[in-house]
Amino acid sequence: MKRLFAIAVLATGLAAPHALAEVNEAVKNACREDYHKNCEGLEVGSEELRKCMRSKATDLSKECLKALVEHNEVTQEDIENYLKEMEAKANAQ
Repeated sequence: MKRLFAIAVLATGLAAPHALAEVNEAVKNACREDYHKNCEGLEVGSEELRKCMRSKATDLSKECLKALVEHNEVTQEDIENYLKEMEAKANAQ
């Protein structure tokens, strides 16, 4: 539940969609392990990688999630989907 709250706080006010093809160094550093664990082999900055990371959102590290939000690599819709999935997981337990 702490993770759910943390991402909700980070997401407040975020509505800009990601439009950058280039990935910020802070995101690369924060998400390096998540990339290797979940989406290795996909080109950094590609839409395929973004889709993969979105599909693994509830498995990503707090540091990676924070960097993705801070650098506008996620949309408001991504955040809402994440929150719904986290809530469903919490209710299933």
